[in-house]
Amino acid sequence: MTKELSLFITYIFVLTLAISYFLIPLLRKIAKKYGIIDNPNNRKTHKCPMPLLGGIAIWGSFTSVIILHLIIVIVFKDYIKEKSHFSPALAFYANNATYIVKEVLLFIICGTLIMLIGLLDDIKKITIARRIILETVVAFIIIFSGFQPELFFLPKSVACIVTILWIVGIINAINLLDGANGLASGVSIISATLLSIVMFLGNQPLLGMLLVILVASTLGFFKFNFPKASIFMGSAGSMFLGYVLSVVTILATFMIHEVSSHFALLIPIAILGIPLYDTFSVIAIRLFQRKSVVIADQNHLIHRLLYKGHKVESAVLYIFLFTAFSGGTAIFLLNASTMRCIVILISILTIYGCLFLFERFIPKRSTDKKYRLHLPNV
Repeated sequence: MTKELSLFITYIFVLTLAISYFLIPLLRKIAKKYGIIDNPNNRKTHKCPMPLLGGIAIWGSFTSVIILHLIIVIVFKDYIKEKSHFSPALAFYANNATYIVKEVLLFIICGTLIMLIGLLDDIKKITIARRIILETVVAFIIIFSGFQPELFFLPKSVACIVTILWIVGIINAINLLDGANGLASGVSIISATLLSIVMFLGNQPLLGMLLVILVASTLGFFKFNFPKASIFMGSAGSMFLGYVLSVVTILATFMIHEVSSHFALLIPIAILGIPLYDTFSVIAIRLFQRKSVVIADQNHLIHRLLYKGHKVESAVLYIFLFTAFSGGTAIFLLNASTMRCIVILISILTIYGCLFLFERFIPKRSTDKKYRLHLPNV
């Protein structure tokens, strides 16, 4: 990475962070004024009514920075190419950006639709079935507009179905993870940071910069969400985070020619492993209990850790650590030999095995009836 590109990324990061940070107080006032509030109940970890709309700051800062600089690149493309004080790499990326304007706008429009679906859920509480249908429609738009992964080992029709399931799955996995102060935003920050490292190592700086912008926009919100929250991101924020993470991993190439093995395709799964682990474990528990998989309960990972007697902040930090260990280990899949990839995958599975043991066999210390869960013996 050149010095100029590094400085540009730093500038983009700081600008996005500042916009997100200064939007939060305004959005908090709007949420309180119009009663867009998340009230506590017996399955939530907060005890006081909390204004939503924090997700609008994440979406707003992310979207505005991308559109602003896309306009700048289009208008000043020739100037950037001609001036010698711009590095060839920076000029090359600026020039390439002008050829993907339609794709970037489609990415932004679909992300805005996902945010609006989440905002509608925050305000009027739409059913999970309707929400998934709307998310699937947006995923169809993405896929049939040319945003398709390189799943060369699958027929095209099957690859499209897998991709739609991935987009809808990650959107809902991040949304379901949002059960405690800073949890979904923190996991998203860690995951996006690790994915950005993979993108830069894999010579995909445009995708890397998208993820850097996502990290900065989420960090601006995170300051007000953890450890003592004054605003929540709501479904608008968590669904938007899931959308960006899922679509960027679709656009990315995780295999470097003559360097990566097919195991590199597992990188996004490992980096986003905690949201997936939470989702599938909750579904499994509900099936064992013969309950509907779409009815909210206290069987999420965060609730299971609280049941063991951990404080909310401690439980959230444990989940952050597992996210970092799993995702950090997965980065090495990018340029490892087949044997090393197998060792890395075993290590990642060991991490999740430790998480399973950690949450299942620690002595129960909770005296709070609120977190007395009835989990199946599996």
